[in-house]
Amino acid sequence: MAEKFSKGIYDCPVLSNTEVARGIFLMRLHAPEIAAGVQPGQFVNVTVNANGSDHIFPLLRRPFSVCQAHREAGWISILWKAIGPGTRLLTRRRPGNVLNLIGPLGKGYQLPQEKREVFLVGGGLGVAPLPLLAEAFHAHGISFEVMLGARTAAELWGHQEFQPRSGKIHLADGRAKTHLAIATDDGSAGHHGFVTEILAARLRKNPSGKSPAQIYACGPMPMLQRVAAICREAQAPAQIAVETMMGCGFGICMGCPVAPARGVAEFGRYLLACVDGPVFHADEICYESFAH
Repeated sequence: MAEKFSKGIYDCPVLSNTEVARGIFLMRLHAPEIAAGVQPGQFVNVTVNANGSDHIFPLLRRPFSVCQAHREAGWISILWKAIGPGTRLLTRRRPGNVLNLIGPLGKGYQLPQEKREVFLVGGGLGVAPLPLLAEAFHAHGISFEVMLGARTAAELWGHQEFQPRSGKIHLADGRAKTHLAIATDDGSAGHHGFVTEILAARLRKNPSGKSPAQIYACGPMPMLQRVAAICREAQAPAQIAVETMMGCGFGICMGCPVAPARGVAEFGRYLLACVDGPVFHADEICYESFAH
């Protein structure tokens, strides 16, 4: 992994801003300091108003997983869906506009410490941190399978990012291979159903006596809760990245509490998604707490 850098506050020019699926945008920003140190699963907190904009609201920054990073060229990309006023403002940003970013923030994914099968599972916008994680796997010669889910084919993004990696890739320490599976709720692409159904079926195929696969997931909370249950049954370790609002991004506002699985009283405090996460071990948190 790359050397870790301290977080900072940076004015970052927009390089491109493209609608890559229905209502889903990918923005590339010149952010060399962040690109140099970001780890897979970390995020940036973005002021959605461009410098010189007449807009005052919304005041709070928006958190976005770093989707891609090019350390040599000094850019990162973020992925989001236009839903509320903040993200709708972002759709109007053009090359040359400058956005203020804080990052890289949070705790990211940890690479597997032993040789085992690796599955990446993304639901909806949960695909966002997976391309950067895939880059880390390829750099370390780790083979993996990708499972992506979306409501419909029109809202599916990411399969193009992994397809160029398909097949065998020769690395100094062996060969890495990527496989891709897709699920859509309406059956318009791939498996008709949920991406967690693909994961469950794939884990059932693992031969007995073999080390369980390592799962890396991101997506809406109901999906992550299901991933945790599937992995618990299969005795497969899983790391999940939660999607939630994070006001400040570094633990001051206490606006992103996550209940620990063993309970607040026993653990002694709430976890905070922005500093204790956004990546957690799947059995570390209480998923029901997100329903309130």
